[in-house]
Amino acid sequence: MTNSKTEPDAGWFLGRCRKVILRLLAELGLPASTHDIRDVENRDDADLAIPLHSLAKNQGTEPNKLAEECARALNMAGAPFISVHAVNGYLNFKLAPAELATAVCNDFGRNPAVYGSCQVGSGKTVVIDYSSPNIAKPFSVGHLRSTIIGQSLYNILGWLGYRVIGDNHLGDWGTQFGKLLCAFHRWGNADRLRQNPTGHLLELYVRFHNEAKTDPALESCGREWFRKLETGDQQARSLWQHFVQLSLAEFNRIYELLGVRFDSVLGESFYEDRLSGVVERALNRGVAKVERLQEGETVLIPLERAGISSPLLLRKSDGTSLYATREIATAEYRIEKWHPEMIIYVVGSEQELYFRQFSAALKLLGIDVPCIHVSFGLVRLPDGSMSTREGRVILLEDVIQEAIRRAEAVVTDRSLPETEKREIARKVGIGAIKYADLSQNRLKEVVFDWNKMLRLDGDSAPYLMYAYTRARSIIRKAATSPKINTKPSFHMLVSPAEQHLLKHIARFPDAVLAAGTLFEPCRIANRLYRIAKDFSVFYDTVPVLKAETNEVRAARLYLVEMTSTVLKTGLALLGIETSERM
Repeated sequence: MTNSKTEPDAGWFLGRCRKVILRLLAELGLPASTHDIRDVENRDDADLAIPLHSLAKNQGTEPNKLAEECARALNMAGAPFISVHAVNGYLNFKLAPAELATAVCNDFGRNPAVYGSCQVGSGKTVVIDYSSPNIAKPFSVGHLRSTIIGQSLYNILGWLGYRVIGDNHLGDWGTQFGKLLCAFHRWGNADRLRQNPTGHLLELYVRFHNEAKTDPALESCGREWFRKLETGDQQARSLWQHFVQLSLAEFNRIYELLGVRFDSVLGESFYEDRLSGVVERALNRGVAKVERLQEGETVLIPLERAGISSPLLLRKSDGTSLYATREIATAEYRIEKWHPEMIIYVVGSEQELYFRQFSAALKLLGIDVPCIHVSFGLVRLPDGSMSTREGRVILLEDVIQEAIRRAEAVVTDRSLPETEKREIARKVGIGAIKYADLSQNRLKEVVFDWNKMLRLDGDSAPYLMYAYTRARSIIRKAATSPKINTKPSFHMLVSPAEQHLLKHIARFPDAVLAAGTLFEPCRIANRLYRIAKDFSVFYDTVPVLKAETNEVRAARLYLVEMTSTVLKTGLALLGIETSERM
């Protein structure tokens, strides 16, 4: 059994069934909510269930006894269930096969293009901060998770009716740029920078940290260059802007390959003129305090009242800003410009403490817009964590190109021209990378493994994409066969293979809503995999074009059409493209 904390959409079949269960219990004087109702999967005797343990406790009776009494007393006339029975304090409801088939097909038929959508976000704006790479560093596999999780949430929340603003908050400011400017000033090569911008800058960054281990003066050099940058030194600003332009050109090439888009792309530097105001307001409100140290004065926000022992630093002793200062300025700008219902930050779980500090500081500053940290586990190499300082990175572009190369092996349609095969391989390869990430719980740490990330069979994007192409193949063949003007008889879709497939399609709207409410794209990926698996069984065991009657043929063709549409919709929400042929 599964139990979602989201409020299911009553507009779809299963939502209506849950409302019936609540009505039946209310008629017996038993209050309940949709949150109490569980989905029951992979069982033949039940599809929905509700535990009566709390209700039994309130009435001073045993759960088993109450469930058995309810099962006998429920008035099932007109309900979409073929049976109800009591088991271990649960009421188990079995859907009527013919009614299930008719209702789900009719739901789909109202508007196939938006099946599974609902408008829970209508009239609301949400800002999503995702990807957010650092300027002057290559796009590594470590950037992958924020980028594709964020884009998927952008798609899903938009599908649920929200006005979504995708904001790529570039890391183009901070002490690391002082270090990089120092390194380039000492060891940089203009020709190598032009030929391989982020590669050369990474080499310099790594060299700086390696040599700083034995030459402490380098750290002072880095701090001085960042001070120059913040105070507007022309040489520092000009070189920094050159790094930004070169890096953005590389990033945009990766984004185009991944099919990732943003509504706003601004660097931390954009908020530079707001930083002093952030510090002043925090001091004037009594939220921040000045702490005098031997090397100078710092400004920080104590967070003990929020239950956090470590303060949030706003200004360092040398007068320069910090990441937190710039983040607060960014939040204020977003709220002024877009008036969001919430701001979502798709950032690794290693930043959990920082986001607790950040959210607490915003509340103390009088900013009440929820800032939600959608965290995820890091991507790690098999022998440890990736580190830009040590140069231990796997370039994302290399992964993408290798995935495309390997995907060429799954394009089996020999009649396709080479250009189309390459395009399909691109979709399959990139889809495989995305699905390998999005199909698992985002909180889990991902150990980078070529074979696992690029597997092209089983629970993978290519498997789902192939299910889609098989469905479309049936539809194409039906279009070239003799036309039979027969209205589908949906109530005839009652075989086990048909029913299993229909139930997964019926649960697709719940999966989309849960994915958007809980910020878990894996809810959609997992449901799509079950649809693809059951479609494979259906495809192998149930005749469609050669069905026993025209009515059954028409109904099964409709089920195939539903399957292909839901697979395409769900994959699109994950940012994965489909192909009519493979």
